[in-house]
Amino acid sequence: MGTLLLLVAMFGTPPSWAESSADVVTELASVELPEPPLEEPPDTATAAARTKRLQTNLRCPVCQGLSVADSPSDAARAMGTRIEELVSQGYTEDQITYYFVDRYGAWVELEPPNEDHKALYLAPIALVLLGGFLLLIWGRRERKMGTKTSDSPSPTHTPDPALEPWRVRILEELGGVN
Repeated sequence: MGTLLLLVAMFGTPPSWAESSADVVTELASVELPEPPLEEPPDTATAAARTKRLQTNLRCPVCQGLSVADSPSDAARAMGTRIEELVSQGYTEDQITYYFVDRYGAWVELEPPNEDHKALYLAPIALVLLGGFLLLIWGRRERKMGTKTSDSPSPTHTPDPALEPWRVRILEELGGVN
């Protein structure tokens, strides 16, 4: 508290997080949900459990990484009160979560929903398997082609009789290699 007073005395205005906290409180108090509640108002025990679950799963909009339940800020208290009101009116957890995600973005959820991204994980594996399969086929083809050329008799080359004198002369120059 003393640091806040020192900052106000030095700069004349409260820090930006204090202003945003006040904005959050004002916004939460004035905004209504566009759709009616999907359920009847729950009993006290159910409402308390839902409220606690939502306050634990939603992030305070002005705090760094704290849930609404753990944050001491005015914005978190206003958000917690708004969650209690919505739960007591019969709004479902999904409706309430959507309400806050609509205002603050998916960031407000401490654990964003799991989306089905199996293709992102399976695509590289499938490409590696396909590449291995193609290499296997290519290797077999090369091996078969290599054995065909080595198994087949080499063609015999009969020199041209007209070139025989030059052949003999070249072989003599090389040292008598026949």
